[in-house]
Amino acid sequence: MSYASRYRSYLIGSIGGVLQVLAGWWDVNSHILLGNIDPWWNPAHLTLYIGILIVIVAVWQGLRATVPNAGPIKFANLSGLRLAGIGSIMQIGAGIWNELVHHVFHNEPLIAPAHALLVFGMLTINLGMVVGLSIEYGMMKRGFLTVSYSKRTATLLLIATVFASIWLASAGGLIYSARIFRGSMLLVMIAFLLSAIAPLVLVPARRVLAFFGSTALIGALFNGVIFSFLVGYLGSSPYFPMGMISVCAFDLVAGPLNRRMSSYRAEISSSAILGTLFYATYFPFSSFLFPWSTKPFYFLVLVIASVLGGVMGNKIYSGLSSLVLGETLKFVG
Repeated sequence: MSYASRYRSYLIGSIGGVLQVLAGWWDVNSHILLGNIDPWWNPAHLTLYIGILIVIVAVWQGLRATVPNAGPIKFANLSGLRLAGIGSIMQIGAGIWNELVHHVFHNEPLIAPAHALLVFGMLTINLGMVVGLSIEYGMMKRGFLTVSYSKRTATLLLIATVFASIWLASAGGLIYSARIFRGSMLLVMIAFLLSAIAPLVLVPARRVLAFFGSTALIGALFNGVIFSFLVGYLGSSPYFPMGMISVCAFDLVAGPLNRRMSSYRAEISSSAILGTLFYATYFPFSSFLFPWSTKPFYFLVLVIASVLGGVMGNKIYSGLSSLVLGETLKFVG
């Protein structure tokens, strides 16, 4: 498989993965706006189906030619495509499951297992795209792949967009659950997970992209999508995107700490900022779902969650680094 076709598969697959996440947010906000009107052909559903189809086509094209580049260079980079393929199978299974529930039981629980499986499939696909694109970007930075500056920049921006999509999909699912269980003690657990997810996404993103402002870029994409749906689509009052305070603070602190200690310790220490500023990180949702998050006990719990998220984020980065190293060895072997 040539480099161009492999890269094109990741490019197309990433676009499909991002479309799915946007369709998910669109669908949830459509229910808020329109109530229980939910025909299968509504625009949000059609966008989701298109995104799923795009990913399936990209994975099929990428995996059908499993032979590495011809000549002395042996390099395939199929790990991410295989992961995305698993995610696509999960989504197909979720679709069949969902139809069976609708036709046999005619109703479903507030948090439908089929919908949860669909979201897990969405996350798996986007994770696969991040893995593949990170390997491509790593090869570009190390000089193993000679590409133009514009192509390298486009790859960087696409990686940031997919990381933002992973954050949107995972946080979106939890925020949706928090709306359902509003007033319940389950909200503490949901807030804990939300606090852990921010560094879980941003720590590996910052280490993969490795430039000042990378997390601010991802935060801008994350907050921009939410602002567009809440204000532009639902017609809510405009608000200041306080979430940018958290991601910019994370960026500003992580840089100096990296010069004083190891990257591992610097990223974990910086992660605490995201939990400390939890109310800002997930504003405006925090204002009506988690107004108690600034109280001392909950504040401490959320900070601990963010540090744990930073630890897990570093482990994810180590996994990505191992894949990049493995593919590099294939490349030069």
